[in-house]
Amino acid sequence: MGCSPSDLDKHVLSNAAKTSIDYIAVAKHVSKLIPDQSTKDGYGPPFVRLAWHSCATYSEIDNSGGSNGAYMRLEFPETDPLHGGLDLARKRLEPIKQAFPFISYADLYVLCGVVAISEMGGPKVPFRPGRVDIKFNNLLIVEQKERFPIPDDSMEKMHEKFRRMGFGKKEMVALLGAHCLGRCYKDRSDFDGPWVDHPTKFTNEFFEELIENEWKASIVPETGKEQFEAYPEGEKLLMLPTDMYLLKDPETNELVEIYAKDQQKSFNDFVKAFGRLLEFGAKTVSYFWFAYTMTGCF
Repeated sequence: MGCSPSDLDKHVLSNAAKTSIDYIAVAKHVSKLIPDQSTKDGYGPPFVRLAWHSCATYSEIDNSGGSNGAYMRLEFPETDPLHGGLDLARKRLEPIKQAFPFISYADLYVLCGVVAISEMGGPKVPFRPGRVDIKFNNLLIVEQKERFPIPDDSMEKMHEKFRRMGFGKKEMVALLGAHCLGRCYKDRSDFDGPWVDHPTKFTNEFFEELIENEWKASIVPETGKEQFEAYPEGEKLLMLPTDMYLLKDPETNELVEIYAKDQQKSFNDFVKAFGRLLEFGAKTVSYFWFAYTMTGCF
């Protein structure tokens, strides 16, 4: 949603009475962290991953889990392959939380993903504030951890986990398009390498690479995990077992081909699915929303 400086000022003022929270200032501070090269590829990809992990515990069955609570801030071993590396993203956001104590961790972890996607050239994803943080609940954490899709899930298990969130195959494929960002680290996730040649740009490149390359199974020596590799430009790219499943199912394979040819279509479907994901379990979000752009307008 485009806006002029005067429009932006009016928007802030009109919502100040409702929330008194300057989310624009928070978002601008987050945007400054995206190119930080203290971690490979900057902080854009891990911020999107943090937003995903904050939301993907949702269960439509009993409306539990999801973005409310920010349980991701509760400590896991840094060697846990499921959450490996997320501690870096959380720690990088901590100064922003301290500077803007009014924003909950739950909102901050979602907002950082929205900002990162836009800053890396992706679509505008709606954001609504109002999530609250929870106190430590070990049983809840253990239960929700089992809900995450993992790279070596079976095809049936992967579909089951996305259905639990309320997503069909179309939404699942659209969301997996975010594998255009970042890379796997064998010391964090047990897998190794980037999916695409440009892992700091939000594009449809994941779908292009998936259908254009000849992928060969390979074992990561240090972890024993099977992944699929190709060397289209002389540099190794990877696909996870769950990525390769998309080519085996006629319905998902057709979607991969559509998204590979039509980036705008992939963006549109991603926004619909990711926007829903961000509000799973968020029972207290405000009735107004923002859409962040690289110009800082909402």
